[in-house]
Amino acid sequence: AIIEPIRNNAPDCEFLRVSCKDVDLENRKVICDGDVTLDYDHLVVAVGAQPNTFGIPGVETYGKFLKEIEHGRAVRKDMLDIIERADVANAAGQIDKVKQLLNFVVVGGGPTGVEFCGELSDFIQQDLKRRYPKIAEHFKVTLVEALPGLLSMFHKSVGGYVQDHLVSQGVDVKLNAMVKEVTEQSVQLKTKEGLESFPYGMLVWVAGVGMRPFTRSLLEKIGKEKGQTDRRGLLVDECLRVKGTRPGEVFAIGDCAVSGKPPTAQVAYQQGKYLGRMFRLGKTHLIGDPQSPGFEYCHQGTMAYIGQGEAATEIDPNAFIKLGRSSVTDHMWWRSLYGETDQLRVMGPAGFAIWRSTYFSKLFSGRNRWSVASDWMRTSMYGRPASSSAQGTALA
Repeated sequence: AIIEPIRNNAPDCEFLRVSCKDVDLENRKVICDGDVTLDYDHLVVAVGAQPNTFGIPGVETYGKFLKEIEHGRAVRKDMLDIIERADVANAAGQIDKVKQLLNFVVVGGGPTGVEFCGELSDFIQQDLKRRYPKIAEHFKVTLVEALPGLLSMFHKSVGGYVQDHLVSQGVDVKLNAMVKEVTEQSVQLKTKEGLESFPYGMLVWVAGVGMRPFTRSLLEKIGKEKGQTDRRGLLVDECLRVKGTRPGEVFAIGDCAVSGKPPTAQVAYQQGKYLGRMFRLGKTHLIGDPQSPGFEYCHQGTMAYIGQGEAATEIDPNAFIKLGRSSVTDHMWWRSLYGETDQLRVMGPAGFAIWRSTYFSKLFSGRNRWSVASDWMRTSMYGRPASSSAQGTALA
């Protein structure tokens, strides 16, 4: 429901669904699959990032990811198949097999991992236990995080609140635990107590991102001698120009760019608006000028859904307050000049209302909003479906 075709949103743009293989920086050409070569005046690299497994044995082979749409669809299909297999194993009296299959492990205690655990716990508590009563007691969610706390980008008190909330939902939270190896049916952790190994049915890896091959190839083509010295992505200047290229020709935004800003959707969204505005207003000559005004990031806050209709939100009042609205906002504005304004932290159902309304407002079209709102209404009335046509008819 949240997907909006690019041709609907930008009908005046020419869109080609093709993979880019290389860039000829000297002749300003992009080489694509299907013998397609495109000329450009300005090139914007916004290819994002890919999951980073840090070379840990077994993660690439046995882990599931949540970076792309096809990843989410695969996780849903495989999860429902695993639950059906567990139901069959229970009928055969194989209780140890049931426990192994129904232990869902999530690696990564950032917003994606926390939100996935919250949604999965809701799915289990509200739908799966009702539809699979014979195996209901064996469902388990395990969250693994290498750091000593969850949601490290939030205030420490927020991470503590979220951890307590997830534990109350039945999530087994393992902190200071590093994954050492993943096999087909078990995961090995390194903790303060030593090595620990336990079985799992599905492992979802959301522990970090790394460069895509296209980004790495472009970085190596530009070279370290021209300023591309960061292993995380393409280094850009304050105007999002890729260092080492001709001024005003090649730009990079989002997760593939190293700009000193956090690799979040909020940053990428504002970077895209900045570049788009400059191109639209005919100011391309300005972004090729070394003295041109750079991109300014306005951090509006951070949010994460944590399950059971609750969310954790941290809002930066400086992003919204303006002089002249009221004596309260005037006081906060003047305090912000001296860095004295605290983050506004809203937890629980009120945080959930902010979280949901914010994301709803970011949907592109009325059709999008109608589809999402009807999905929410249908889920609240009838619950989430415990089977999917994507499973097909073939037995796993």
